[in-house]
Amino acid sequence: MKHDIDLKKQSKTPYLDNYQKYLDGKYTAFDVPGHHQGGIITPFDKVFTHIIYEKDINCPEGMDNLLHPHECIKEAQELYALATNAQYAKFLVNGSTSGILVMLLSVLKAHDKIILPRNVHKSVINGLILSGAFPIFVMPEIDKETEIVNQISFEKWKETIDNNLDAKAIFIINPTYFGATADLKKIVEYAHEKNIIVLVDEAHGSHFYFNSTLPITAMDANADMATLSIHKTGGSLTQSSLLLIKSTLVDIEDVNNAFNLITTTSPSNILLASLDASRKFLVFKGEKEIKKAIDLCAKAKDLINKIDGFRVLDKEYFLSHGCSDYDTTKLVIRIEKLALNGFQVYKILQKQYHIQIELAETNVLLCLFTIGSKEEDIKVLVNALKEISKVYYKEGKRERKLQPFNFSKSVLRPRSAYQGKEVKVKLEESLGYISKEMIMIYPPGIPLIIPGEIITKEILKQLDIYRKKKVNIISKYTNCDFVSCVAEKDDEN
Repeated sequence: MKHDIDLKKQSKTPYLDNYQKYLDGKYTAFDVPGHHQGGIITPFDKVFTHIIYEKDINCPEGMDNLLHPHECIKEAQELYALATNAQYAKFLVNGSTSGILVMLLSVLKAHDKIILPRNVHKSVINGLILSGAFPIFVMPEIDKETEIVNQISFEKWKETIDNNLDAKAIFIINPTYFGATADLKKIVEYAHEKNIIVLVDEAHGSHFYFNSTLPITAMDANADMATLSIHKTGGSLTQSSLLLIKSTLVDIEDVNNAFNLITTTSPSNILLASLDASRKFLVFKGEKEIKKAIDLCAKAKDLINKIDGFRVLDKEYFLSHGCSDYDTTKLVIRIEKLALNGFQVYKILQKQYHIQIELAETNVLLCLFTIGSKEEDIKVLVNALKEISKVYYKEGKRERKLQPFNFSKSVLRPRSAYQGKEVKVKLEESLGYISKEMIMIYPPGIPLIIPGEIITKEILKQLDIYRKKKVNIISKYTNCDFVSCVAEKDDEN
C-alpha cells in the first residue's frame, strides 16, 4: 500500500456479507430476475454451473441501492475510497466507459472546452457527443521505432493549457495501454494553478494503488477524478470498475446526477460483490501478488530476449522515449526481422497455440501479467515464440518501413457532427469529407477518426493498410467500405 489505512476496517466486506446473509435466508421469489434463482434449466447450464442462477438476485431489502446508497453499498464504497486515498468512490457496473461518461458529464456543458490527448478511448468521444463539449486535442509522442503512441510531455501540456485558459478541464490517460505514464503530479499542479479540473483515465492502472513500486496514482497526484478498471488488473469480474473523486473543484452532487443519468437501475449484484471482495484482497495481498506479477514479467522478458525475432521493450526503453515512469507488469514485445507483422503473430498464437494475448499492433505484441498470472504461463508463451521464430525469422532481413500515423483536425464539435445530416460515401471517395462516425481498430479502441474530423490521405492510407491485413475495423458500414459523413454543417446544438 502507498499510504496508511485502518486494516481493521479494511478486513470487512459489507456488501458481500449482506449478500451471503440474504442467500442464507432462502427466500421464496416473486420478484425479478425471472429465473427466480435457478427455477429453470437452459443451455447456460452446459457451460456454467447452475449455482450462478441460484445466486443471481435483484435489489431486495437489505442489499441497498446503487443509485442512492445508504447501507452496505455506501459502506463498501467508503472502504474503497479509504484504500485508494480518495474522498469518494462509486461502484461502476458498465466498465470504465461509464466512469468516463460520468466524469465528463459532471463537469462539462455544451461548448465547454476540454484539453485531451488525441489517442483517447472511444468512450471519451462518446462523452463529448453527450456533453456537447469541444475538444482541444494534444498530440502525444509517437514512437518512431514501433508506432506506439506514448505520453504527452509536461511542457506540451503547459503550452496547451496556457493557450486555452478558458478550458474547463483536462483529461489524462495514465497509464497508456502499453504502460507508459506521464509526469502526473506536475501536470495536475499546473492545471490546478489555472483553476482547471483534472480527469484521469486510469483504466489500466488500478493495481498502482496496491503496490509501492509502481507509478504514482491519480489520487496521490491530487487529480480531481479518476476511473479505474478493477476488472482489468484488480481481480474483480469483467465490467466492474470504480470511479474515484477527490476535489474542491468538482461538486459531488453533479457527479451523483451524472452517475444516475447513465447507470442502470438493475445493477448486477454479482459484479458489485466482486468489487467489494477485490478491495479486501488487494489491501491485504495486493503488494505481494502484484510483486509476483512484476517478477514473472521480468523473467519472461529475459527468456524472450533470447529468441531471434523478438525483443521486449522494458522500463528503460520507455523512460528513454519520453515517458515519466512505466508499469512493469506490461510485457511489450517488439517484432524484429520476422516475415510476419504483429497481427499475424497474434492470430498464430491464438489459433495454433491457444494463447490469448491482450493485443497486437503492426510491430508489437502486448501481454499482461496480473495477480492471476502463473509461472507455467511463461513456458507456454516462450515455447510458442521459439517455434514461430524457427519458421519466420529471417536473419539479415531489413527492418520494415514504419509509417507513423497522424491524426486529423476537428472542424466541428463531435455532437454537432454526430447529429448532422448524413451522406453515405465510398471510402475511396471520402477524402475531404467531415466524418460523422468513429472508425477504430479494436482492441485497443482508439478511433482513427472521430465525428467532426476531416478525412485525410493519411487516414485513408492507414485504413487501406488495416483492411489488407484483415484487422478488425469497427465502423458503421461493414469492412469500412463506406463512411458516414456530414452532409451539412450545423454547430448550434
